[in-house]
Amino acid sequence: MKKKIIILIVLFILCGCSFYDEYEMPKEVTLKTINSKFEVYSKPKISDLIEEKNVKIINEDTVLNTDKTGKKKTTIEYEYDDRTYKYDVEYNVEDTTSPTILYTENYNYAYVGDTSIENTDLCESAVFIDNYDRKVSCKVEGTYDINTPGSYDLKYIISDKDNNVIEDSITFEVIDPETIEEDDEDEEEIIEGEQVEIEETDSRIQFSDIINNYKNKNNMIGIDVSRWQGDIDFEKVKKAGAEFVIMRMAVSNGPNDEIGLDSKFKQNLKNAKKAGLKIGVYVYTSPATVKEVKKQAEFIVKELDGTKLDFPIAYDFENWEDVRKLKLNIHDLTNMMDEFYKIVNKEGYEVMLYSSKYYLEKIWGTVDYPVWLAHYIDQTNYQGDYVMWQMTSDGRIDGIDGSVDIDIYYKKEKREN
Repeated sequence: MKKKIIILIVLFILCGCSFYDEYEMPKEVTLKTINSKFEVYSKPKISDLIEEKNVKIINEDTVLNTDKTGKKKTTIEYEYDDRTYKYDVEYNVEDTTSPTILYTENYNYAYVGDTSIENTDLCESAVFIDNYDRKVSCKVEGTYDINTPGSYDLKYIISDKDNNVIEDSITFEVIDPETIEEDDEDEEEIIEGEQVEIEETDSRIQFSDIINNYKNKNNMIGIDVSRWQGDIDFEKVKKAGAEFVIMRMAVSNGPNDEIGLDSKFKQNLKNAKKAGLKIGVYVYTSPATVKEVKKQAEFIVKELDGTKLDFPIAYDFENWEDVRKLKLNIHDLTNMMDEFYKIVNKEGYEVMLYSSKYYLEKIWGTVDYPVWLAHYIDQTNYQGDYVMWQMTSDGRIDGIDGSVDIDIYYKKEKREN
């Protein structure tokens, strides 16, 4: 045994080799790191940990794990003198972002002496969500006297477990019922003692007006429909100037609600294609888990069965009132959309996000998908990028009885300043 050890030592001496520890930093190496703190769900790289160096960092573009708060450890790999070394370093992940208020009841009231209001949790009517925590606390601060009429200024205090707080005001009014004036029972307009019927006017926006005011060589103008538009004459729609139609393909109205086809989808798809319109589809969905959205995406792929679309599939989440009950955070919502994209993209389909200006600004600011903006106004002031603008839900076009959404699609991504 001694002879074997001696032989190995001699071999190392003859070849100029030596034992080395890949974690032992050579004296000549400069690798100075900083005590780094990163926001949860951010995407820093190993290079963000390094303040000073004189060696080549092999894995400097590796993204650090920030999915959970707390202390984390990573390994920096670097080259020196034709050898690879490793250096372990710690960093902290923290949550410094306040919850997002989606809706609060800014006014509430009770009648003098109504003590039952004391058992009412005013927070129940508030809707809010956090970037990280799935269970956010809410309390109402301030006092009122149920026996004294008047307006009282209260305040919602909404906070996550890291004590990031956001506040909103609420006016609570105690009303004396004896001071309430009765409404005039006769609401009909009277002129010189005669009863007059008020003429109703059609305030819907004409599709032809949209073409005249917005059409140019860099856009297309069309509509989006669902079963609520009933039976549609797409030949008339095309003659009226529409260039495309986005149709609701499928709908799921809440968690555990089995996704199903819009009852008019197949009919709309067939007739719109026959009329020569460009076509797209949207999915109205309210999943609570990645598992649920995966099942929905697989349903979409199966039902499309290779159907060619002219636009990305629109992902439409609108179940905001249930986000508290479902214990969802903003990251959960983006994860579910990512899962939807991953599945349908394997079949060659792209995805865009449909949302209103309000929720695009409140919730979806970090998503990296084309945006279909819903903002019912003559000229949107949304500051993000978007490829399509749903400008009204009160449109009028030949071929459809009733109102319809009108949309402008931009051939190049558009941003309003």
